[in-house]
Amino acid sequence: MGEKKFTKRGVDYPIVDGTRTLPGKYYHSREIYQEEVEKIFYKFWIYACRAEEIENVGDYKLIQVEDESIILTRDKEGKIRALFNVCSHRGTQLCTEPSGNFNSGSIQCPYHAWTYNLAGDLIAAPLMKEGDRFNKKACSLPQASVYNWEGFVFINLDENPVPFEEHMEALMGKFSDWKMAELRIAHHIRYDLNCNWKLILQNYQECYHCPGVHPLLSEWTPVQSAQHDAEKGAVIGGFMDLTKERGSMTMDGEAAAPPVCDVSGDDLQRIYYYSIFPNLLLTPHPDFVLFHHITPEGPGKIINDCYWLFRPEVIADPKAKERIKSAVDFWDLTNRQDWQVCEQMQIGTKSKRFTRGYYSGREDILHQLDNEVLKALGHNLAD
Repeated sequence: MGEKKFTKRGVDYPIVDGTRTLPGKYYHSREIYQEEVEKIFYKFWIYACRAEEIENVGDYKLIQVEDESIILTRDKEGKIRALFNVCSHRGTQLCTEPSGNFNSGSIQCPYHAWTYNLAGDLIAAPLMKEGDRFNKKACSLPQASVYNWEGFVFINLDENPVPFEEHMEALMGKFSDWKMAELRIAHHIRYDLNCNWKLILQNYQECYHCPGVHPLLSEWTPVQSAQHDAEKGAVIGGFMDLTKERGSMTMDGEAAAPPVCDVSGDDLQRIYYYSIFPNLLLTPHPDFVLFHHITPEGPGKIINDCYWLFRPEVIADPKAKERIKSAVDFWDLTNRQDWQVCEQMQIGTKSKRFTRGYYSGREDILHQLDNEVLKALGHNLAD
């Protein structure tokens, strides 16, 4: 992707061939992984679900963040709530089904029938008497902070989170022409991968590997066209140019649908690749939006939920079915090519003979991602 400049201690410096990678232990150590959970996944804004997945009052979806289970639901006022899935009585998990609807308009503990409304307030505690030691208001369900950006629901488990607008500054207004809140899920594939979560983010943000690993992708978007236009904090990304006029990332390179909403000008010939640190990979196309939801399950295992978003009228059109399939098939092929090399890298970096690798000047953005991890952990590695 060419030589870039970043700021380190207030001084611009070039990322050149030979810049060192993270040590192998950052992909395998249980201790480092647990530190990442505590200092990143429990403190940063993380993607949780699409708003359409909890569209109606009482709809819910469970989100697992390591040891924390969160109930994403919509209350009677239409507000999205992120309730910790733990009864205030004696800590019983309230809900076990991955999704559904609280048809009664309340959430009841299966153990002793303590009952909460959809806003998390305790409304019933059988045989309990209010007094000096028991107060219903003090027994509301703890809640995580919630922010709905363009239909993507983010949560923050920290008690005093940095404001979303500050944490995700580079996202504000960036893709407003896509009107992504109006898009709907056309397809979803879940991938179970045996690799570290950071390897997926790194793989996503460089195309040094594309000519050898992705011949078809390289045909539709030349490697030399890659540019970065966001290199700050939690939001890192850029774009690549399409070779076909009004084309897209499909099996034949032709568009899968008309341009999305207000997308126009140069954006009709670009594919964007944005890492929203730490667990969302966002790829707006001219005609649809692809995204990956990364869920770590240890230092060497993740779940990657991949979604394709289209306009509702495109999804409803029987004639569009094959074009949507072409977009799905292209990215499923590309994804599996990526997953294979990421899993091979996971195995290779465990070798005692691997200490730290060497980045090329085309992998500058990966060094930036490494720095975000090290900054969050409070670690300092000599270059």
